[in-house]
Amino acid sequence: MEDNVKSGGSEGENGSPNGGRLFQATLVIRVWRDTESPEPFRARIIAGSPNGDEHTISYARDRAEVVAAVNRWLDNLPDD
Repeated sequence: MEDNVKSGGSEGENGSPNGGRLFQATLVIRVWRDTESPEPFRARIIAGSPNGDEHTISYARDRAEVVAAVNRWLDNLPDD
């Protein structure tokens, strides 16, 4: 199941905001608690590339690592 969420800007002829090139990329974050650990926060981050041909999986032990992974993923998206 895929949800499409749009925010801000206006749609161009090709369906992308402001008429730019349309691309899609996915970031999935799964968070859970490892109750047997003294630091129970855990997250698995699955990052899909804009061209859809590859994905990476990484893990985090705290919220700061999750935020850093999200920022890296956003920084790698095309600007145009």
